Amino acid sequence: MIIKKYKIGNFTVEVNSQATYGNSGPFTPFSYDGDQTDYKVTVEFSSVLPQTAQNPYCTFTDRVCEYENGIWRCFYKSHDNDDEYYACRIVDGKNTDIIIDERYRDMLRADVIFTLVGIEEIAVGSNGCVLHSSFIEKDGGAILFTGPCDIGKSTQANLWREYADAVVVNGDKTFIFEKDGVFYASGLPFSGSSRDCLNRVLPLRAVISLEQAESNNAQRLVSDEAFFRLYKNCYSVHCSREFTGMLFDFVQKLSCSVPVYDYACLADESAVRYLERKLCPILQSL
Repeated sequence: MIIKKYKIGNFTVEVNSQATYGNSGPFTPFSYDGDQTDYKVTVEFSSVLPQTAQNPYCTFTDRVCEYENGIWRCFYKSHDNDDEYYACRIVDGKNTDIIIDERYRDMLRADVIFTLVGIEEIAVGSNGCVLHSSFIEKDGGAILFTGPCDIGKSTQANLWREYADAVVVNGDKTFIFEKDGVFYASGLPFSGSSRDCLNRVLPLRAVISLEQAESNNAQRLVSDEAFFRLYKNCYSVHCSREFTGMLFDFVQKLSCSVPVYDYACLADESAVRYLERKLCPILQSL
């Protein structure tokens, strides 16, 4: 077995694989050589995958999930053939077995393994969530820009890098977790089409929910609306009541603890200057 370990935010993952695989660029900074292991993953190949049940628990565009006696089984569809599965994930507590069709052996990479692992579920199980957001570091704290696809999250992050000496930690995803009453933002080893992908953990200072507009206007959201903006931009996990309840409770606590702003804004330097002034009390407290 090839054994590799990774540390992301507040949890570690040990991957035991039948075959060697490379760490694509973003994964190298997340490599871990300590003894702690929170989640254990075993990757193996087979010419025959387990059969799916007749009545799956839930169905998504890319996978079908089953649940029985506390064990989850997820079957992942081939990108080339919707009627064919290329991998099966079996989750029993904090142990995960991944079985990949032998024909897909050549596709084995760290990013493929973590897609199959279900990092969003691990995040929820680790008292956190994965938020669709661009993550910047400013004066030792984290500011997140969230919203639907193509709303301008990466644009705003890059404007802060250009005009406010901010560091873009991740251009697409952020792992948020809570420890001892403090919420933290952590980088992840994948970032969509963005090339910004750093391994940093910082106190979370504010979340900015973006809208496009012809002028700049930011308003802090009250708890219910703040919850809604955060929850709808979290990456979903399987639809078990347990995980849905854990995610709901975490986001509710997050929305009451960290400032969330609605920001209708331009895509230029003025958007940075306006938000700097709005967040001045938060940034000065760092």
